[in-house]
Amino acid sequence: MFCIVVKRGSFQSYDLLHRAFGQKVPVVWDRRRCERRQNDQSADVVSRRVDERRGREPTSWTALGFVVIEREEPLT
Repeated sequence: MFCIVVKRGSFQSYDLLHRAFGQKVPVVWDRRRCERRQNDQSADVVSRRVDERRGREPTSWTALGFVVIEREEPLT
């Protein structure tokens, strides 16, 4: 199942996408409010993560304010 996630505050994009695709594909807001990770980790804290798992942001996210994702389970 596909889902369209719209960047927080992009009201025009949300409205346009919801009217165009909302009957067939869920259009939802990005729920993140800020970056959760902190760069100022203490020296005594051992990081379990060896490599950064996040890739670059998709072009549609930065340029258009939304991204289309594929989900295994339906949204509730």
